[in-house]
Amino acid sequence: MKNRYRALIGATILISGSLPVLAQEAKTPETGATVEAPVASSPAPNSETKPAAQSETQTPPEYLDNRSTPETLIKSYYNAINRQEYARAYSYYVPDSPPQPFPQFQAGYENTASVTVQFGKVEGEGAAGSAYWSQPVAIKSEAKDGAITVYYGCYRLKLANPAIQGVPFLPLSLIDGTLQKSEKSMEDSVPEGCEAP
Repeated sequence: MKNRYRALIGATILISGSLPVLAQEAKTPETGATVEAPVASSPAPNSETKPAAQSETQTPPEYLDNRSTPETLIKSYYNAINRQEYARAYSYYVPDSPPQPFPQFQAGYENTASVTVQFGKVEGEGAAGSAYWSQPVAIKSEAKDGAITVYYGCYRLKLANPAIQGVPFLPLSLIDGTLQKSEKSMEDSVPEGCEAP
């Protein structure tokens, strides 16, 4: 199953944690990848984040750092991007598998004003002391020039059993993801599901 999933990743667009990478591989580098995730005290399923393109005079979105669920982790990841806290965004990936070198990761977001995210139904499974999830998403990216691009795909996440971990402790983290450009609206682009994690 893992080899089939890796093949799927190769056949689609490997986002490696940032829309800039996705945009370049999708031949749409102008889309960039700064993303907005709303701060919610209790996120609801299929909730949509609010766009908040930052300008010099605009207040950045409120800080959100929550690794409790796949959805809240992805919201936190995009919150970090929208606040231009790229090191924090990078830290949401598993340490032994960063999406790309940090300077390229950060540079990839320079042309994006905001991104909104909508979630589908997450799928999870446990294996060998770890839990894995696949989280369907649709993403609407707005570039600084106003161009809007919609993508759909899945993120994969992992959490090693907290009860048996040592130090340093590794919280729920992103493994990778795949995104493809969509011609539909963001609401109509959310996948019904993902392949098993």
